[in-house]
Amino acid sequence: MTKLIVEDRIDRPVKDVFNTIVSPEGLSSFFTAEASAPMIPGTTVTWRFGHVDATFEVRIGEIETDRLISWSWPGGDVAITLADADGATRLTITEQPMGDGVEGAAHAVGQTQGWTYFVCGLRAHLLHGIRHFGLSDAIRATVEA
Repeated sequence: MTKLIVEDRIDRPVKDVFNTIVSPEGLSSFFTAEASAPMIPGTTVTWRFGHVDATFEVRIGEIETDRLISWSWPGGDVAITLADADGATRLTITEQPMGDGVEGAAHAVGQTQGWTYFVCGLRAHLLHGIRHFGLSDAIRATVEA
């Protein structure tokens, strides 16, 4: 099964990164326009993305405080692992499946854009207090065979 992995480091403690991602207030400060509820294992939450006028039902999977956040949504299954890196946080985002061939490559390109925005927005929010530095609804990446 093809999977996408995006890794980065954020100069904030793991606790801060974890709490920002799992809380509706935190998540909607940098990623979603709105999150209906906190991420609690086994629940379904609604995330709204205003820049593309889209709403997704998200089934929350396993959550381990300060270590793991997982969910399933229309794009696939996502796991975010967090690890302490000398007071900073090492963040690894894995999403699968990506699919095969050109369609799988195109899906991976699009998801890479989204997860890069996620990490950059999270960093901007945690380090500088910036809320939603802006994602255009016109950004596109394509894969052609």
